[in-house]
Amino acid sequence: MIEDKDSNIVYLSKWLKIEHEDFYNKLIALFNKLDIKHCILKYTNDFWCRDYMPIQLGKDVFIKYRYYPDYLLRKKEDKELITNCSRACKCIGVKYQETNLIIDGGNVVTCGDAIVMTDKVITENGYLITDDYSELVSMLTAIFGQKVIIVPWKKHEGDEYGHADGFIKYAGDNNILMSNIKDEYPEEGKEIERILTDNGFNVVSLHFEKNRTNNWAYINFLQVENKIIMPAFGLKEDEQAMEQIQEMFPYCSIHPIEMREVAEQGGALHCVTWNIKEESHE
Repeated sequence: MIEDKDSNIVYLSKWLKIEHEDFYNKLIALFNKLDIKHCILKYTNDFWCRDYMPIQLGKDVFIKYRYYPDYLLRKKEDKELITNCSRACKCIGVKYQETNLIIDGGNVVTCGDAIVMTDKVITENGYLITDDYSELVSMLTAIFGQKVIIVPWKKHEGDEYGHADGFIKYAGDNNILMSNIKDEYPEEGKEIERILTDNGFNVVSLHFEKNRTNNWAYINFLQVENKIIMPAFGLKEDEQAMEQIQEMFPYCSIHPIEMREVAEQGGALHCVTWNIKEESHE
C-alpha cells in the first residue's frame, strides 16, 4: 500500500477555490513554499475530493469504488454533489480497477499492512451491524489485498460521515495516533482503542486542556513525504496538537494553516486533498 509518507503530489478540486478562495490561496502558497507539487482536478462536483477519488494500492494500482454516501441521498441538490471520478481520473492519466462496493475514501486509512475502516461501510453496503458481515470483510480484504479492521462508529452532532480519517492516523512502526475521541466519547474511544490494540497496534491519543468543537480536526492533517500541514484555529490547542503530532512524527516538519471555515462544514485538510505517489515526480 502507498502511505502518506510515500506520496509526492497533491490534487485539489476546483471547487475549493470557488467556495473557500482565501483558504485555497493560503494553501497553494504553502504548497509552493514547501515545494509540494499540486494540481487541480477537473470534473468534480464538490471539494471533498478524498471521498470520491480512488485508493492507491501500489505504483500504478488504483481502486475505484462506488461513491454513493447516504448523507448525499436525502435531497435532489445533494445527489447532484456525488462525483463519479472516471473523467477526473482520465484527465490525469490514472487507470484503475473497479469495485461496486460502496466506499468513501475518507473511511480508508492505511495502517502498515492493514486497512482500518469504520462500520459505516457495513450499513452502506446493505448489512446490519448485527448481521454476519464476514463476507463483506472478505470482499474488502480481496480488493485491498490487506487485512481489513472494522472499528465502531456512532453518529454524533457534526459527524454524519463515519470516516476513519476523522479520528486515526498511522504513524509507522505499528503506531496509531488517535484524536481526542476518548475525552469526548469515552466508551466509543476505548472500544476503538481496544480493537486496534488487539490487532497489534500501539495507540496514542491526543489530549487538550479544553474540549473545543474543532479539536477533532487536528488528526485530519495532510502528510506529503516528510512534511505535515496541520489544521489550525488560532487557539492554544494548535500548539498542543503540534507538539503531540511532532512527537509521533519526529522525522516530519509541521506547518499549521488556519481553516476554521472549512472545518465547520465537517471536514479538514485530509478531506479536501488527494495525495498520491506519482512516479514521474521522482
